[in-house]
Amino acid sequence: MPDEPTAELTEPAPPATPAPAAGLNHIQQAVLSLVLAGVLVAGVALGPIATAIAVGVVQLVLVPSWVLGNQLPGRIGAILLGLLAAAAADAAVLHWHQSGYSPVLGVLALAVPLMFAHQLVRGVVRTRVVESLAGITILVIGMVAIAGLVVLRYEADGRTIGLAVTLALGIALIVSHLADAALPAPRFDPSMDRGLPGVLLGVVAGAVVGYLITRNLIDFAGGRSIFLGGAVGAVACLLSIGASFADPSAVGRRHPARAAEETTEAAPAGPGPSRLLRLRPAGSVALTVALTVPAAYVLTNALTS
Repeated sequence: MPDEPTAELTEPAPPATPAPAAGLNHIQQAVLSLVLAGVLVAGVALGPIATAIAVGVVQLVLVPSWVLGNQLPGRIGAILLGLLAAAAADAAVLHWHQSGYSPVLGVLALAVPLMFAHQLVRGVVRTRVVESLAGITILVIGMVAIAGLVVLRYEADGRTIGLAVTLALGIALIVSHLADAALPAPRFDPSMDRGLPGVLLGVVAGAVVGYLITRNLIDFAGGRSIFLGGAVGAVACLLSIGASFADPSAVGRRHPARAAEETTEAAPAGPGPSRLLRLRPAGSVALTVALTVPAAYVLTNALTS
């Protein structure tokens, strides 16, 4: 008798399913955006030293929320490296603010060997090295990036421009998250609850803010005020979407089989790891705010030169 066909021993991986509308998550991130942007706005309004303090507050939020929320391997060393980078970058831009972003290059240069040394001293628990290095690298870049707001505050019309930048990025993020909470469609990816309307509305909101604040400055006449606010809003919204794609839960929705295997292999040790996951939204928002600052710095200098 002919052999009967045998059933497949392995089943294909389940397809990625669309993420449910996470309205509550977006409302939470909108509130976080309001709080962090409000801190920066208050600092810029009060002066350069207050701006440095406000930047330090955002950095203090970013370090633990990014490291613990994403459960980075080598968390103690990662937190120490993040705090050291933040302190060094803030001190450098306060002392050499007339040199622009140049002083933070030295901080990045010192951070690279320290990151590798951190991996070496982890000893027998040296696992997931690439993940650890990548996460710490992003953290350090965020630390030195947001320090540029202090440099911007020291420039001519720094108060007005700083207010325009911080308000534009904050309001753009708030509008974008609220729009995604209501209508995340068309989506950038089936597994993500981030849609094009949120980006477009965020850009419009940023453009309106930029126009209202900088329209009376000569350097921003002729539509430059609208362009500044809209461009800052666009960068903030796109970075926010990038942070959403980097969320491990989003990766799990796109590749559920692989994510389940990696989660089993790399389950974090220690009490209450699920509670630490609640820090992810704060880390995502703080990182988005931090990485928007260099783009705003370059834009303002290009428009005023």
